[in-house]
Amino acid sequence: MIPRLSLRLPQGSDGLPVASAREARIARALVIVATAWFLLVAAWEMLGPVLNGHWASTASMGIIAENMLRWGIPGPVWEYTEARPGPELYYCHHPWGIFWVTAFVMKIVGRHDVVCRLAAILLSAATPPLLYAIGRSIWRPAAGAAAAVAFVVLPITLAFASFNALEVPLMFWSLLAIYGWVRLVQTWRRRFLVVSAAGLFMALHSDWPAFVLAGQWLGFGLFRAYLGGRRFFGPLHERRYAELWITWAVLSVLTGVLYLAIFQKAGKLGDLLSVYGSRSAGNAVPLSAVLASRRYWIELSFTPIAILLGKIAAVVCVLRLLLTRAEVELAPLLVLGMATFQYIVFKQGADIHVFWPQPFGAYFALAMGALVATLAPAFERLGALARRVRRLPADSTFEGGIVALGILLVPLGFVLRDGAPAVLYARQTGGRFNEKGNLIDSDGDKTVFLRWLASRLPRDATALLHESMHATWAQVWSLGGRVVKVNPPVPTGPLPGRASVFVMDSRYVPEAQLAAVTKRFHVTAVGPFWAVFPGETFAPIDAYVFEEREPTALEWMFVSATEPVRTIVPDAYATWEQRVHWEQEATPPAEPPRTFEQKRIAHNVAVTQGDAARAEALFAEITRELRPIGAAYEDGPEIVGASYRTGARSRLDLFVRASGPLAPGTTFTVRSKVLAGARFSTTMPDPTTREVALPLVVPVERMRKGFLYVDPVTIVKRPGAEVFHAALLGRGKSMKLARPAGANAIEVLRLD
Repeated sequence: MIPRLSLRLPQGSDGLPVASAREARIARALVIVATAWFLLVAAWEMLGPVLNGHWASTASMGIIAENMLRWGIPGPVWEYTEARPGPELYYCHHPWGIFWVTAFVMKIVGRHDVVCRLAAILLSAATPPLLYAIGRSIWRPAAGAAAAVAFVVLPITLAFASFNALEVPLMFWSLLAIYGWVRLVQTWRRRFLVVSAAGLFMALHSDWPAFVLAGQWLGFGLFRAYLGGRRFFGPLHERRYAELWITWAVLSVLTGVLYLAIFQKAGKLGDLLSVYGSRSAGNAVPLSAVLASRRYWIELSFTPIAILLGKIAAVVCVLRLLLTRAEVELAPLLVLGMATFQYIVFKQGADIHVFWPQPFGAYFALAMGALVATLAPAFERLGALARRVRRLPADSTFEGGIVALGILLVPLGFVLRDGAPAVLYARQTGGRFNEKGNLIDSDGDKTVFLRWLASRLPRDATALLHESMHATWAQVWSLGGRVVKVNPPVPTGPLPGRASVFVMDSRYVPEAQLAAVTKRFHVTAVGPFWAVFPGETFAPIDAYVFEEREPTALEWMFVSATEPVRTIVPDAYATWEQRVHWEQEATPPAEPPRTFEQKRIAHNVAVTQGDAARAEALFAEITRELRPIGAAYEDGPEIVGASYRTGARSRLDLFVRASGPLAPGTTFTVRSKVLAGARFSTTMPDPTTREVALPLVVPVERMRKGFLYVDPVTIVKRPGAEVFHAALLGRGKSMKLARPAGANAIEVLRLD
């Protein structure tokens, strides 16, 4: 006998759809694998320092937690203060639940970088099993497994699995609220009311879109129970459903009123309203134009395959709700409505934050469960037809759920092909990906420098970060909980406060200001970073360098896979070079050069001493190790060669022989362009031309004729084939090359 086509399985005594033991075993095995994979991704680099980009905002979570514990305050304050901060410093743009959770973690763990990530890691690891539980409860084990697997292959969910911001807790707690509701209407057991209430409570305290989720369900629940919905969806447990509806309504209203009252008392309600205005700016632009402008980010975050599947599944979910008349089929649509509201209404936020659509990941997961649940009975009916045609025994089974799950795993595998590389790409770029062509620097070396500096400061020291440092919360966090003042002017004399230190990045400071600092203060230079203690006696520059090595296997997993392990050491060669350029007394190093960088400086020593033979010999030794380029600018410097080194932080070193000082405003640039998409990828090639070079450590006005300089360019390869061109810009215009003639830029690297 051929079974009737039914979109829903019968329920057992526990309210769960009845499925075969084999399907349940396979589904559980897949969920275990998916959860383990997602946990490994989330825990990757969990103990490492917080760096630049979007990751820097997680450092603000640590700062806020530390202030809550240090001063005993309930509200978030994301700057260190010398006295107990008042409500006027509270951050009142979002609910405070995520800050309280991080403070709880810090109370247990102590002050450590992992505090800035741990809550997100734990919630991310728990999300695939929760998705399985929802899919298992609504549809069947195979559908639950599909939901779990779908969630852990998406580029956006993988890339931001450890991102301790708003989206990860919003998704988890919203899903927990939905799970409690689903199980309540299946069993009418009060414990699931408690589960749903706990999930909603935490979701409402995580981010505002949870109120959208609650509003959607409350509107539906009102219709379903009291405005004619029973005729469509069937009977319900009057008391339990009323308890659930009242609980959701009371929690939503009380939470909303609580924050409005707190923000009003703190004098910050106007700030909240102004943020809503700024985040929703640009809503008059047609949606099609908005989505077209974000096309690359959208494809990079989800892949065209997942986008297509998600669109198909949205229609399927609506049809399932109408055809089955089961209210639990509403679950994916509730998440879709919440995610859509955030992504479309808050346009400005989505324009600048690539992670903004992350909640769509939870919708996609549940939607894939709905697809499996829809395909499974069709395959079971086809299996029954095949048994009848082939006259197989009636007791022979055909696992439609397993077949549907297996078929869906094929496109999900192609999604993972783009999802797995996106994790590395996100870590390398601070979660910013292409940043629409803007320069992206990890601040890895800067973070090491600040921590090295912090270890030498008294606890009550104040750090002043010049605007050239481009201060972030990650930098403030790296200074160990000290009071930090940002963007002060360059000092001209002693600073107030005990052991205050002034910090600047010499690459972004005008040459005249640097010269003034070197004439007044003792500068400690670590690479391009200068530390000045205005209370110290004047002395010539002392220079340190970063010694780098590749991380070990354990360091790669838990500390940093995208930054070398750096150690700061004094360097006589770097000290000589800094002093020479700033016209200070400099004694040439007595020891022979040990490193390639020291050999470059030894060449410059020979040039200064007029030892042409030694200079040429060293120049020949250096250029033998380089890939020759020989790009000479008219009346300007020459790019003699390049060295490309792969590793945790791949780097292209461009060696430049100076013709003498250059005009102010002259810059070396390196820009990259993607020529073709990655092999077997469905995502479009990145259309942006990206700036990748940082300014030189020595100002171009201080360059010396015949000296060799190195321009270290960090290479973060984008998906696909990419080419890099170097150019010399004078007042914003490309300078002409004398060799090769007629060109303005020269290719320096090509990666497939």
